Amino acid sequence: MTGDARLTEARDRRIPTWAPTVEPGWTALLDRLHGDLLALDPDYRIERFGMNLRGLRLTVADRFEEGEFDGEFDDRATALTHSAETASERICETCGNPGRIRLRGNGPRTWMQSSCDTCRTLPVRQAAPADTSPASSMTSSPGS
Repeated sequence: MTGDARLTEARDRRIPTWAPTVEPGWTALLDRLHGDLLALDPDYRIERFGMNLRGLRLTVADRFEEGEFDGEFDDRATALTHSAETASERICETCGNPGRIRLRGNGPRTWMQSSCDTCRTLPVRQAAPADTSPASSMTSSPGS
């Protein structure tokens, strides 16, 4: 694999690639997280990106410096992703206003979603898949 191909693959596994797979209310949260992760490592990669119980769930790939596991990077990246995951449970997915986890849908098609008082009354949309693994989805870009 050429250097350009590796760079493209690394960029394909960063937050902007996955942002279109969530509702627009979480865009600012993901933009902040992306900026914070870029400050830690311009070549960071997302190992797993998805939603669980309608909150974001992210895992940043491990980083190695000269063949050694970079524990400091891991600790800092994990703290950033955990903070964003927790915040996503209090931000309306639809509009970005303060919200909370609520049940949506009816009967067997019920799921949890973070929403504000206003957006919780909007018509119900079908729930998105619970998780997306970049490793299994690298052949097609998210949102396509």
